[in-house]
Amino acid sequence: MRELLDLSRSGRQAAATLLYLVPSAGLVFGLVHLIGLAPELALLTGLIAAMLGAEAHAAVNRSIERKAVRKELQELTSLAAGLSRDLDDAADKIVELEERIERETEERMERIFSEIRVVEGLVKRLAEARGFAAAAPAPAPAPIEASAPMAQDQATPPTVADSTVPPPKPEKRLEDLNDEELLETIRHSLETNRVDLYLQPVVNLPQRKIMYYEGLSRLRTESGEIILPRDYMRVAEPAGMMPTVDNILLFRCIQVVRKLAQRKSKAGVFCNISAFSLLDEDFFPQFVEYMQHNTDLAQHLIFEFSQATVNGAGPVEQASLDALASLGFRFSMDQVTDLRLNPAALHDRNFRFIKVSADTMLEGTHSAGDIHAADLKELLKRNGIQLIVDKIEQEREVVDVLEFNVGLGQGFLFGEPRPVRDSVLKETPAKAPEMPLAAD
Repeated sequence: MRELLDLSRSGRQAAATLLYLVPSAGLVFGLVHLIGLAPELALLTGLIAAMLGAEAHAAVNRSIERKAVRKELQELTSLAAGLSRDLDDAADKIVELEERIERETEERMERIFSEIRVVEGLVKRLAEARGFAAAAPAPAPAPIEASAPMAQDQATPPTVADSTVPPPKPEKRLEDLNDEELLETIRHSLETNRVDLYLQPVVNLPQRKIMYYEGLSRLRTESGEIILPRDYMRVAEPAGMMPTVDNILLFRCIQVVRKLAQRKSKAGVFCNISAFSLLDEDFFPQFVEYMQHNTDLAQHLIFEFSQATVNGAGPVEQASLDALASLGFRFSMDQVTDLRLNPAALHDRNFRFIKVSADTMLEGTHSAGDIHAADLKELLKRNGIQLIVDKIEQEREVVDVLEFNVGLGQGFLFGEPRPVRDSVLKETPAKAPEMPLAAD
């Protein structure tokens, strides 16, 4: 390359010399004929003038080349500086990525260890509950090592193995069981992990697009018969077993919430918590501690309590609610039968949803301030609370409810509670199917 440049430069210099020979020849002619200078001396003078002109031309070209080279060097220097900055930025991003991966790994391991501790706690709780009588109230449940299960990478809650307690034999139909037999059946269902999460959609009206899900727990007997909450809560609550049921339900709800987050879905999940869990001095503090490390769930997870639980909340229950509210979690009140509400006070306690049945809404005017059902939606809206009309089962009820300008509905008409498919909880985000989450 350098030889080519030298040849190019030499060629330009020779061309410049030839260019200046023409005026030099004129100079020689003038010196000979006008001044009478000897031809040899005039020729020498012309040659010298041609060479001086060529050299001057070459000097000018070299100056131009030096400026061009200097400009290229400046551009290369700027480019090198830019590359250096890019390399520094890349190094910073690599360090940041390593720190984030390390942090996420630690959080993930902490969730896994929390799940392991919870399984141990469930075993201990069920072992303690074994000696309880079905008809008599139970003493305080046995301590749980960590009550917040919810390791997001575990597909299903682990089965609690306990070979010392066989199931009731022969297994009877649920309606034929007495309370003691029903309690033993419930306990065995918990020990053998026959607890399923059912989801029922909450839709917007009138479009009927799924906006939320309500998580409902169902127990299964060994023969596959479903034990509904109205059947198991009657004997499970006095036996101190509801925190265990809530614990498993919460685990499953969080699994669904994480799947929704992976799909970039904005749908939330209502998760019911019983009054017994709010009062459980072992379950609830450790549950709150777990939630402190998982506040990202607050966008999608809404804790739901019955109106009886909310109205009957004492200092302990209220402190439990306050602890969750301080972490940013929202609440919903369901099973509302009395519309004499204080929306402002409920909003201050972080209640953002209230569920009223279609029958209650359509009964008409209610006492205490002459609040009409038609005004309830706007009253709640002014206080930052959304009204959900549930238990909608017929199209004519939808028409009547829409006259109240209700925006959210729930009921068998829009979808029955259906069990969550195991594949939804086990699949990777890349293979996650679209809605619905529940089995057809």
